[in-house]
Amino acid sequence: MPKFMRPETALARLAEDDEAPVSARVQALKQLAHPPLCLLRRLLHRSRTADRTPVPSKVLAVAALKYAHEVALRKARPVRPKRADNDQTNSLGI
Repeated sequence: MPKFMRPETALARLAEDDEAPVSARVQALKQLAHPPLCLLRRLLHRSRTADRTPVPSKVLAVAALKYAHEVALRKARPVRPKRADNDQTNSLGI
């Protein structure tokens, strides 16, 4: 287990923090190059539920743009061919 958290983890936590200032949350989302889709889905879904404090509109807008960008990147990425698990091939290549 690492001693220090990664910058992406700290930025993701800041983006989800309800108590953080809106401008800090927006900047954290913008600084994440490839935010996890689950983080973006949580932010977008949380805006629709009434049980928690609503997500500010600026954070919601950035999250929606990032979500659309990430989904488009994943659609454009070529699909990796499945690896054939034959008896003749092994990890050593023998």
